[in-house]
Amino acid sequence: MDKAEQTTVFAHPAARACVEAVKAHAVVIWSFLASRLMLLAIGLLTQIHIRPFTTVGNTLRLSQEQALNIWGAADTGWYLDIVLNGYQRAPGADGQANWAFFPALPTLAAWLVQATGLTPLQAMLAISNVSFFIALILTHRLARAEFDRKTADLCVVLLCVAPGSYIFSSAYTEALFLVCVTGGLLLLRSRRWLLVGLAAAAATLTRNLGVGLLLPYGLTALERLISGFGTKSEARPSLAELLRIGLGGLAPIAALVGFMAYLHARTGDALAFFHVQSAWSRSLDAPFAGLLRGLAKPASILDGDLVSFTVAWLAIGLLIVLATMRRWTLLSLALFLTLVPLATGLTSFARYALVILPLWMALAKVLADRPRAAMICVPVLAMLNGFMMVPWTLGLGFAS
Repeated sequence: MDKAEQTTVFAHPAARACVEAVKAHAVVIWSFLASRLMLLAIGLLTQIHIRPFTTVGNTLRLSQEQALNIWGAADTGWYLDIVLNGYQRAPGADGQANWAFFPALPTLAAWLVQATGLTPLQAMLAISNVSFFIALILTHRLARAEFDRKTADLCVVLLCVAPGSYIFSSAYTEALFLVCVTGGLLLLRSRRWLLVGLAAAAATLTRNLGVGLLLPYGLTALERLISGFGTKSEARPSLAELLRIGLGGLAPIAALVGFMAYLHARTGDALAFFHVQSAWSRSLDAPFAGLLRGLAKPASILDGDLVSFTVAWLAIGLLIVLATMRRWTLLSLALFLTLVPLATGLTSFARYALVILPLWMALAKVLADRPRAAMICVPVLAMLNGFMMVPWTLGLGFAS
């Protein structure tokens, strides 16, 4: 193609729009592709060169394609069971049941299977990767609006290289939850109350922690009401806006109640998703109890979950940073997404922390103001992520 033909092609409005979109999201595109390809390469090399020589781990054999088996771990089996068989009526012999897992991901996967003929595993992987890519685009917009372009760029990179970020491309709920939370926070900035409510409802049906979006929602709504009624009448919220605020706030509550009503009809227990947690040895405790025990008895952490222990303290540090920035709406959500999981113990907290977006934005802002620290932090995190991909592929459960 000569220069004249290229000029003609790029003169077309659609072509120009595509080029501009690629330029605008270059950081997202390259970070997503580079990180996913790196993780895929590590996973395949682990299967080829390490798996044949070890018997450790418990990798699920979910597909005949080895490249897909990399992305399925323990909880994947539960989601596949919901796609194929629906929710159980009674727990298994060990007391465990798929009631602990919320319906958004398996429901979307079932619809995609029906529409495309994909296998359930392929459908869930497609949902996760598309959701993660969209979440990165929304994260970039949100972080740029809250802070600046450098912070936005770095936040996207950090999410892609964060230790355990392979979860975002796996048959897990983290990517879908992240896109719902990010979309909700972005919509909240423009006070699109009903859409925020729908995003919060979708987040709640993905994971019960999605109801935490009601905290920034409530703070923003309160700010709107206070500022509105303290000004001239034309600036006050109309009855229609007040109705939208109310309906938006009710949406995630209605989603949770709807799932509880379904569980009651199915199992006789509306709180089955909560009560079944005891089968995984989970119970409610003070949020800092596990952290304090770890400080008092370091040996217990060395024998247990050192990664989650470390991540939890880093999360607390970033909560303080967010407070010093006076980002109260972001802080309210970050507190909820940090303290509620910690109240159930340290298990899997390193994975749960991956979706606490306000903390990642706070870290990105700190590093964006310190380029040398960022140049050290990013490759170190990428190497840790690659290192953790090996035991993940072997089914050892790192960040699972």
